[in-house]
Amino acid sequence: MSLRSRITKRANELLAFCKREGYNTSIALFVDLSLHSGRNRFVVWDFEAEKPLLICPVSHGSGSQKPHKRSAYAKLSNEDGSHLSSVGRAVVAERYEGRYGIAYRLDGLEDSNSNLRPRCVVLHGWEHTTSFPIFPFATVGSFGCPVLSRKMMAKVDSLIRDESKVILDIFV
Repeated sequence: MSLRSRITKRANELLAFCKREGYNTSIALFVDLSLHSGRNRFVVWDFEAEKPLLICPVSHGSGSQKPHKRSAYAKLSNEDGSHLSSVGRAVVAERYEGRYGIAYRLDGLEDSNSNLRPRCVVLHGWEHTTSFPIFPFATVGSFGCPVLSRKMMAKVDSLIRDESKVILDIFV
């Protein structure tokens, strides 16, 4: 199944959840961690148009043993200090400018990602993350954050900065 078809299916399920729970029904973010990190696997989805607005690579957590190593496939954890990615739905919370530029705090909505905020896992850009697929090579790893290139983060920021209660759905 292609990324587009997986995202379309998940978007339909997420839209029902957003309507029921009072979250944003205009736009959502998705990360498919089942894909190799050198492939496009981050999607900004337009619920109204039922199509992606942006698709690009995204880094995942590299683990606590070797920070910023290049790993093709994500290992998962919700534990503090693991430096691994977590799966589940999260609310994209407050925007801020930090060490890596524009960033958004994340609040996990599920047991599998309930520690996102305490772990300081945020959506941000970084100069060492690619804007385009580099498969078979892997993107640089993070400390658990979904990390976009600075160029892609600027585009995402322009799409979500005036929105509220946007959901980020990270899945395998």
